[in-house]
Amino acid sequence: MSWTLLRATIHQRRTSLFWFSFGLVLYAWLMTWFWPQMGGDKYAELIESYPPELLQLFGGTEVPMASLGGYFQMEYLGLMWMLIVASALIIYAIKAFAGEIGAGTMEFTLAQPVSRVRLAVTRVIAMVGYVVVLAIASFVPIMIFGPRYDIELSAKTYLLLMSFGGLFMLAIGGIAMLLSSMFRDGGKPGSIAAGILVLFWIADLVANASEAAEFFEPVNLVSYWQPGKIINDGTVAAEAWWIYAAVALVTLVGSVVVFSRRDVA
Repeated sequence: MSWTLLRATIHQRRTSLFWFSFGLVLYAWLMTWFWPQMGGDKYAELIESYPPELLQLFGGTEVPMASLGGYFQMEYLGLMWMLIVASALIIYAIKAFAGEIGAGTMEFTLAQPVSRVRLAVTRVIAMVGYVVVLAIASFVPIMIFGPRYDIELSAKTYLLLMSFGGLFMLAIGGIAMLLSSMFRDGGKPGSIAAGILVLFWIADLVANASEAAEFFEPVNLVSYWQPGKIINDGTVAAEAWWIYAAVALVTLVGSVVVFSRRDVA
């Protein structure tokens, strides 16, 4: 790893990271503030008025939507949160490899006294730091402001949200990084990564009605993300940890290997 390159990478991405993080902090605070305005019976009545298709679209059916966990999964940590963090990570990953190759700046970077492996490892480490900041921006505001709005969650729950949410983001970012290491411009890896997530989301959406969707079930990253269960029960399925960790490890290591062996000229 190169500390100089790491600082340069973080400096280049600082504006994007700031605005995504700021948006998450604001969104988390808004949803925390909104809970006592709609919580309990009022929110239960609102949920009952929603069609089942809408509940499935935003929060799934495995968590009681009228509960605190259901509220956060429906209004914040479900589909909308996944869209925000996936966008942030895909944008970072595209610029990490394919974007620079397409812009012609990668050759200049590699002309410096730094190996391809060292550069790739540094970009991966920078992405891990990116994930940590996004995780803090996503969950710490709930921990800070929650008690003011009658939201009392244990330290274990926040730790699970931070660690499991971070692992989810690493898996998504790893897929995007691997794709970025394969192409010469940012359009293709960005489109493919987004397409994979949309495919997973559709498969999760129609899993109860389509046998074809069951094909993706063992590796469907979207279906394993159930923040409402963490908030309500304080538990995460063991297989969910394994699938996220395996995807993150394989794709991030793969991105280093692929980039180190490819032609960037």
